[in-house]
Amino acid sequence: MIVREATPSEWPSVTEFFLSTPLQSGTVLLLDRRPDFGALPGLRGAFRTFLALEGDRLAGTVTALCRQAREPDRTVLVGEIIDFRVAAWARGGRAAFLLLRAARDAFDAQGVDWITCLIGDRNRAALPLVARRAGFPALVALARFASVHYVSWRVPRLAESNGLTVRAATAADAATVAELSANALSDVRLAPVDPIAWPDATGRHRAWIASAPDGTPSGLLLVWDGEPLRRIRILRYQPSDLPLRCVTRAAAWLGVSAPLPPPGGALGLWASRIVTITRGGSVTLRALLRAALRDATAEGRSVVQVNLDALDPLLRELPRYPSSTYRSTLFGCSSMGDAVAAASPAARYYTDLARV
Repeated sequence: MIVREATPSEWPSVTEFFLSTPLQSGTVLLLDRRPDFGALPGLRGAFRTFLALEGDRLAGTVTALCRQAREPDRTVLVGEIIDFRVAAWARGGRAAFLLLRAARDAFDAQGVDWITCLIGDRNRAALPLVARRAGFPALVALARFASVHYVSWRVPRLAESNGLTVRAATAADAATVAELSANALSDVRLAPVDPIAWPDATGRHRAWIASAPDGTPSGLLLVWDGEPLRRIRILRYQPSDLPLRCVTRAAAWLGVSAPLPPPGGALGLWASRIVTITRGGSVTLRALLRAALRDATAEGRSVVQVNLDALDPLLRELPRYPSSTYRSTLFGCSSMGDAVAAASPAARYYTDLARV
């Protein structure tokens, strides 16, 4: 078996491989990144994708992604292990080891300061990634996240409490979006160096701003639509999703909700990149979510995904609308293997859950 770096001409075959290796997160998902497999990681930084081959047969893939990030007193280079897949027939052999060693060599060549990996809590098959494999140090749990997937529906437009108003952000709101985004990431380790561009020239971002009666911004919800770059295909729902599917099917028939796709279909999804509340707590949060759900339904998107740190108090303030929650853990350490997380258990760490 050999491992070598993929070329852009091989993206179609890599994409087809991803369609044959589903993710286990309770619900079984396929990531459809046709036609350009490299477009998604290219949004986040510099990357190298490696292929494990036995003859002409593709046994597995891994991508070593490098991105600039902020620490309290400096800028660091973070190496992320992403797109790690091994074919069922190659598991238990050398494919995983060789792929991870290629990723480690790529990180060494770039001189990364941190190594991280995001693993879904139900994806137990990926846990060996964090246990001193192929020259990697042991990665420790840095942060846990909850992704709450709300089914889109036409929430009635009611007067908000305390005179609160919510509106879709426009190009004229660039300064407000920048200020609220900076507020959300000000104390988060490994946050991006560059702010999220607003307005978004690609048209993939949407944002809503909540304001107090005096016009003071009270909160921001900014989401990303990854539809042009990757589609999430549901291969198989988990049994606990059945009540949710029944509810949404009835609501779609009544015209108040966008339907969930059948098995094999693509899940139209807006995923949050920024959720920040400066005033009003749960009242502001719920008002922002209601606006997003209405607009998502109008544009035919099935789900609004709200991503929060598992320790964020806002998680307890989310409304009990029809939803499913998936949890994931960010593992990491310094490139030298220092268990830095043990010294700062209360620190918050960044990962872009909208773009995995």
